[in-house]
Amino acid sequence: MHTWTKFALGLAFAMALVPGAAYADDGSGQSSLDLVAATLRAEVSHTESTVSDVSALCQGAVSQGIQGAGDAIADAAVEPFKESKLLAYNPADIAAIGNQAQSGHTICCPSYACAYADAVLDGTVHDHDYYTCSYCSWTDWGGGNSSFRSVGTDEQLLREAYDQIASGKPTVIHVTWSGGEHWIALIGYENAADPDRLTLSNFIALDPWDGAQLNAGSKYALYGDGCEHISDR
Repeated sequence: MHTWTKFALGLAFAMALVPGAAYADDGSGQSSLDLVAATLRAEVSHTESTVSDVSALCQGAVSQGIQGAGDAIADAAVEPFKESKLLAYNPADIAAIGNQAQSGHTICCPSYACAYADAVLDGTVHDHDYYTCSYCSWTDWGGGNSSFRSVGTDEQLLREAYDQIASGKPTVIHVTWSGGEHWIALIGYENAADPDRLTLSNFIALDPWDGAQLNAGSKYALYGDGCEHISDR
């Protein structure tokens, strides 16, 4: 019921209850009816003010809710989708192959990297010397006596590594660190928003030095020659 309707009904009710109230004067110059009307008007004014305040609060809350939802949608639109993938492998296979630190074969990182990659690829476990413990022959990984296969720039190298891993195949790449040049097996990628704008920190590797899984960029940098080996199998 509208507040002014309530006012009229209240006034009529007061007049019905007190005959002559509309004309009684208490000496203040106001009739009883005037006093009742003034009281009712005050109550109506207070009620309308309260309703107005509540309405304003509701509108503000709705507005903030809409704005919050809009901000969330905008944030989601700005934040690019990031992909991650790690090729599954059996850690026991990597342990069976061993590592450079255990064997003392400090120049055989390419062979260990290829052995790790084959174990990840299909569970095949070869001793590292299957790939020839040197920089000359990489059995099943480039073939013959080709020690390097350059794909061009570092960006192209990482893009091909990404594509290989996305298709389920590890990649062996040439890197450097404080100890000199090195080869590692890339077996996954993480937080990859744009395949054409990747860094080594987007990749997960198995390290032939100690057989550990690590973020490739946390320890190594690209050698700069765009060189890699991918499986012939």
